Amino acid sequence: MVREKLYGTLEQILVTPLRPMELFVAKIIPTVVVVPLFSTLALFGVVQCVFDTPIRGSLFLFYSVMLVYVFSVSSLGLLIAVFARNIAQAAMILFLIMFPMSFLSGAMTPPESMAPWMKYASLISPLRYFIDFGYQVLFKGNGIQYVWHDILGILMLGTAMFSLSVWRFRKAIQ
Repeated sequence: MVREKLYGTLEQILVTPLRPMELFVAKIIPTVVVVPLFSTLALFGVVQCVFDTPIRGSLFLFYSVMLVYVFSVSSLGLLIAVFARNIAQAAMILFLIMFPMSFLSGAMTPPESMAPWMKYASLISPLRYFIDFGYQVLFKGNGIQYVWHDILGILMLGTAMFSLSVWRFRKAIQ
């Protein structure tokens, strides 16, 4: 999106009958298709073959929620693109968001050992919910009754970021 703004192709897209929401969905779909393919390679090639870790949970549930997570993270990318004026600014915003998001996700330090304010800050990261969900489903074999709150968190954050990016984009083109 930022590159299209920079090169002037966004104006050409805007004269088509596409609505902003349709444009954003079209930007998200390729990511939603590619990420599961590479995740399958990582899950079976690295987790099972290299580390010999058994997968105990439902792969259908994992992949279904992974699609929601990819939507959520892609919506974050669109939100950054809507606010950024150029590629360098988008990269800076990305760094300012992604580093705290990964540190607060629970991948490096469990949320239980974080300071209380850090635990609360981690609740605005879709990665935190997805990591907790992944551990629960893949390695512990838990079902949806144990992970519904993680799914709800990913879905709420993704919907909020997607809606905000569409709203901001509409406001910017008027």
